Amino acid sequence: MLALRRGARFRSQYLFSVSLAQDVKARVDIVDLIGESVPLIKSGRTFKARCPFHAEKTPSFVVDPQRQSWRCFGACAEGGDVFGWLQKRENIEFKDALRLLAQRAGIRLEPASPERAARERLQQRLLDANSAALNWWRSLLADSPSAEHARAYVIERGIEEASAAQFELGYADGADGDLQRHLATLGFRSDELEQAGLIVITEHGPRDRFRNRLMFPIRNRAGNCVGFSGRALDDDPAKYVNTPESPVFQKRALLYGLNFAADAIRQAGSVVVVEGYTDVISAHAHGSPNTVASMGTALTEAQVALIAPLAKDVRFALDSDAAGQAATRRGIETVQHAFADIRIIELPPGRDPDDLIREQPDAWNTLIASARPFFDFLLDQARARHDLDQPRGHTDFVDELVPVLQRVSDPIIRSKYAARVAAAVNFDSKLIDARLASRGSEHDPHRRASAESPRQRQPLNPVQTAFAALAVVYDAVACQLNNDALDLIDDAEDRQIVATRIAVQPPSDWTERLTPALQEQAAALRRYAADTLPPYTDADAVAAAVDNAKRIREDRIRKKLRNWGTQIVQAPPSKPIAQTAIALECGGDDPLDPDILPVADMMLQVRDHATALHNDENREPQQQHAPVPSLE
Repeated sequence: MLALRRGARFRSQYLFSVSLAQDVKARVDIVDLIGESVPLIKSGRTFKARCPFHAEKTPSFVVDPQRQSWRCFGACAEGGDVFGWLQKRENIEFKDALRLLAQRAGIRLEPASPERAARERLQQRLLDANSAALNWWRSLLADSPSAEHARAYVIERGIEEASAAQFELGYADGADGDLQRHLATLGFRSDELEQAGLIVITEHGPRDRFRNRLMFPIRNRAGNCVGFSGRALDDDPAKYVNTPESPVFQKRALLYGLNFAADAIRQAGSVVVVEGYTDVISAHAHGSPNTVASMGTALTEAQVALIAPLAKDVRFALDSDAAGQAATRRGIETVQHAFADIRIIELPPGRDPDDLIREQPDAWNTLIASARPFFDFLLDQARARHDLDQPRGHTDFVDELVPVLQRVSDPIIRSKYAARVAAAVNFDSKLIDARLASRGSEHDPHRRASAESPRQRQPLNPVQTAFAALAVVYDAVACQLNNDALDLIDDAEDRQIVATRIAVQPPSDWTERLTPALQEQAAALRRYAADTLPPYTDADAVAAAVDNAKRIREDRIRKKLRNWGTQIVQAPPSKPIAQTAIALECGGDDPLDPDILPVADMMLQVRDHATALHNDENREPQQQHAPVPSLE
C-alpha cells in the first residue's frame, strides 16, 4: 500500500508484492474456504448458497471454482476472490487476510525490509498502548471514587449501561501522570505513548493528554482502537480533545461506530450520518444500528470510500444550526458522485439527534423514514439565502445551484432539477441549460466526461490524472493503494473511479460498480494512459505512481506555505505570535490568547511542512525513486 504523508508525519502500512498475493491465491481453493462457513450446493460447474451477507430465500450466492471467485447476484451484489471473501466475512483489512491465507497455504510471510518490519512493530505497539489505556480508563469509570461525577454525567446524558459497555466508555481522571505511570508498569516507553497521542512532552516533562474527561475510544473498521476523544467534565474551553494524527490514527479516514454499524448498513442498504459520538450511541440503542458519525466534520472522500460499498443511499442528520447546515451542504457535495439516493433528516430547531432519539425515539424513526431528497433541502437553503425579488438575487440563486446540477450524472434527473431551479426564479429552463453549458466548459471541476470526447477532455491536473490512470490500468498499482490515495485526486469523478478500483480487486469486474458516466470516464483514463504514458512494466508503473504521489504532495505543501506565509506576515506585529507558538508546542498551564492561536498554530505547521519538504528534496535519488513504493 502506498505510504501517504500528512504534514511532517509519514504513514505507511505493510506492503506485499503482487506475486506473493498471486502465489497465495493459487494455493487456496475458494470452494474449500467458503464451504467451511457456508453450505454450498453444486449447480453445474459452480456452487450456490444463500448469501451470508443479507437475508434471502432463494440462493443467489455463487462460487465459481474455475475463476476462483464468488459473487452475490442478489440484493448486496458483492463479489471478489479469496481475499475479498475473508476481508468481508471477518471484517479485516487486506494485509490481515493475506496473513491468514498465507498461513493456510503454508507460505511464510517475511517483511520486505527491516524498516518495514520496524513500522509494523511500532504500529502494533501504539495499538497495544491504546488498548492498555482504554482498559485503565474503563476500570476507573466503573470503580474509581474519583469518577463519580463522570458516572453521573453518563446517566444525565441518558447513556444506558449496556451502551456504555458496548462503546467502552472510560474516564481519564484529573491527576496528571496517572496514566503514564500505569502504562510504564506495563512496559510502554514515553516516546511510544507520545506517538500514540496519550501524553504530551513539555518543557516541564511528560503530561497526560487527557485529564478529567469522559473517554470515547475510536475504532477503525477492523475494530482496532486507534485513538480517543475525551469530553471535558469541567469548564475546560476545549469541549473535546482528540488523539492527534499518528501512524494509526487519521481522523479523516475514520467513522465513529462503523465497526458496529457495517453489517446493519449492508442489510439496510442505507447509512445514517450524524455528527457526534453520543448521537451514534443513542441511535444504536434505539433501533438505528446503521448510524455512524463523521466526528464533528463534513464527510471526506476517504470516509465515503468506507461506506459506499455497503450502502445505496445516505441520510444526513446533522445539527440544525448554521454550522450543521453548512456541514450538510459540504457532505452532499462529497457524496453526490458515490450514492444513488441522498436524503436529509431535518431536525426540529434547537434539537440534536442525541436528545431527540432519547426523548422521542418514534419521532426519530419517522424523520428517518420521511427524510427529504437532498435537492429539496438545497433548493430551500438557496431560497433563504438570496433575495428572489431582485435580479441580482436571481443570478446568485442560479449560480449557487448550477454546480449541484453539474454533479448529477443522470441527464433526466438533472433536467428535472434544472426545471425546478428555473421555476423558482420564473426563468425559461433553456436559460438554466445555457448556464450549465457555459459553466461546465469553463469552471466546473466535476464536469462529466460525456460533455466532450475523451480525447478532447483536458485533465485539470496532468499529474493527478496520470496517477488515476496508473491505478485504473495497472493492477500492480491498484492493489498497493489504500483509501488515503484518494486525497491525492481533486477531480471527483476520477476519485470515485479510483475508490472503486481499490475496493474491488480482480477477478471481479470492478467497472460494473460504476455508473455509465463513470464507466465512460474510466475508459477515457485508459485512453489517456495509452496516449500519454510510456508502456510501463508493473514495477515501472508502481515507481511512476510513487513519483506522481510525491509530486502532488510537494505541490500542495508549497501552495500551503505560500498561503500561510502571507497570512503570518499580515498578522498584527504587536501580537506575541512566536511566544504563543512555543507555548502551544510545549504545553503549559498559562492561558493562551484565542485571537493569536490560529496564527501561532499556522506558524508551527509552516515549520513542519517546510522541514518535511526540505527533507524530501534532499533525500538520496535512490531513496526517492526506490522500486518499492515507500516514501519513508
